Amino acid sequence: MDMMNGTTVSNVSSIDQDHCDAYCRTTLITAYSVVLFGGTIGTVMMSRMMFKRNSQSVIATIIINIIVLHSLLLISLPFRLSYYLSSVWKLGSFTCRVVSGVIYGHMYLTFVFYVAIVMLRLLIYFKKLQMQQLQKFHAVVLSIIIWIVGSFIFLPIFFLQYGTDPSYTEQQRCFEFHRSLNCTGIIIINYSTIAIMMTTVLVLFLMQLAVILCLIRDYWPDMWAHQDYRAQIKSFFFLIVIVVCFLPHHVFRVYFIQNYPEEKNSKLILYNEICVALTTFCCLDMLCFIGGIIH
Repeated sequence: MDMMNGTTVSNVSSIDQDHCDAYCRTTLITAYSVVLFGGTIGTVMMSRMMFKRNSQSVIATIIINIIVLHSLLLISLPFRLSYYLSSVWKLGSFTCRVVSGVIYGHMYLTFVFYVAIVMLRLLIYFKKLQMQQLQKFHAVVLSIIIWIVGSFIFLPIFFLQYGTDPSYTEQQRCFEFHRSLNCTGIIIINYSTIAIMMTTVLVLFLMQLAVILCLIRDYWPDMWAHQDYRAQIKSFFFLIVIVVCFLPHHVFRVYFIQNYPEEKNSKLILYNEICVALTTFCCLDMLCFIGGIIH
């Protein structure tokens, strides 16, 4: 579990480099505004579409879980925007931790559901699983398991470690939990999470790419007329979202962990926060489906 959110705001002087400066805040306000606007439109429209179709498929049930996760994140974004606009956090340290934690809970649970979609379609392609064997009941059980396991992992860390240092409540600031990088346990958690995510993405990406190339070879030039090809392209789209939105944060996190304690400066904070904000752009995935970018 990624335990740090580096967004902070300087209410003292420009000499204090351990906080997000004015340029940093402007960048984050722009990014989160785009996500809030586009993500809300995409989530609402996709929700309406799913309700009208009333699909009983496993994939549709997983998509509903992703919509719920996106909705929770979108609800938290106005709190972030308010803070970056006013430079003051007035809602208490616990609320700050909750709003900060939502972005990470959303990222990792969304990642798990993305991976579930990709793996299910790969299993079906390799005939290790038959679509007829899958029912909505199986998807509901899988979803419940993911939520429960995620809660058992995230909640103890959140209540026992995340942002509990007394120094975080000294000023009317929020999201400056990157200072926990001095804790060995948090560093180990970060490195473990980075290794697991990057290994998973690399393996699935290579497998998915190989499958798509095989399908292109078999169906050329009428690939789009075949449902199995379109299904694999949709899975590949989710992997692209992971690569674009989630991996930059984890790649930069390695550099951030190694350099932040020695080089406390606003540029590192800015780059870290841009990577954190980039993770929220996965909320635009539903807008891509609605807009026809991926059919």
